[in-house]
Amino acid sequence: MSFESWVKNSWLERLQSDATEIARLLALADGRLADYEKAVTAKLSPDVQLGLAYDAIRVCGTAALRAAGYRVVRGGSEHYRTIEALEFSIDPKRKIIPTLDKLRRKRNIGSYDDYGLVSQGEADACGKMAIRVRKEVENWIRKNYPNKLG
Repeated sequence: MSFESWVKNSWLERLQSDATEIARLLALADGRLADYEKAVTAKLSPDVQLGLAYDAIRVCGTAALRAAGYRVVRGGSEHYRTIEALEFSIDPKRKIIPTLDKLRRKRNIGSYDDYGLVSQGEADACGKMAIRVRKEVENWIRKNYPNKLG
């Protein structure tokens, strides 16, 4: 699979981006990470902590897509496609995508269906993963699309 095969499947569309947009997305991810840290310090629920960390991961995935000149087609499965598309940037061997997808599903259950199902360990793991993804996405953009970073 490739970006272009996803375009043919109508999962992605081409849309140019610029350094301002990428900086805004990375700042948004940093904000979610800062909120995650505050939630940990304040001992907010693991559901809230995981939600914030997951949002940071999702925004980083969006930043990678946008830097490459694509975005997920609106209308369903945006979070799923954003995580899966990390295969084209920081996870070509799909080593972390299955874990990220489990976190996505856990976050969805906590956001839409039930509360209190997220363990502190899961929230902590998601926080660590968010920090890793943030760093790797920026490094990938810097290497592949240096004009998209200020």
